Amino acid sequence: MTFLKRVCCCLSIACFFLPVPGCSSGEAYHPISGTVLLNGQPLNKGVITLFPSAAGTTVGGEIAAGKFSLPRDRGPTPGKYRVEIVAFKPSGKTEFDVDLNSQVDIEVQYLPPKYNTKSELECSVEQGGKNEFEFKLEMK
Repeated sequence: MTFLKRVCCCLSIACFFLPVPGCSSGEAYHPISGTVLLNGQPLNKGVITLFPSAAGTTVGGEIAAGKFSLPRDRGPTPGKYRVEIVAFKPSGKTEFDVDLNSQVDIEVQYLPPKYNTKSELECSVEQGGKNEFEFKLEMK
């Protein structure tokens, strides 16, 4: 599966939980931004998703050149979040993509589960705060 399809899939899941105007409990949404480093270097490309620890909305976005940014209309409400980060790299194999009508590289997710499915990453979005986060991922 191509990176673009994987990003779309991950974002589609996150978008399912995006805030719907007029449907909130009155809490404001906040823009967030930040960086993701892998072994001290900016993560080339990936997807970040924030899952609320309590009441709240799941949100997510793309990571490009180590940076992510969610504007207010796609941002989270204040609270604590569990953070999942996935990243993809070429597998060295190709497949035929019917949508593109050509061979494309198959990409695989390569970050360990402690950064995604069994994430140990957290952040806290604050009312009126700057809400800039840095996630330092380490792989041996």
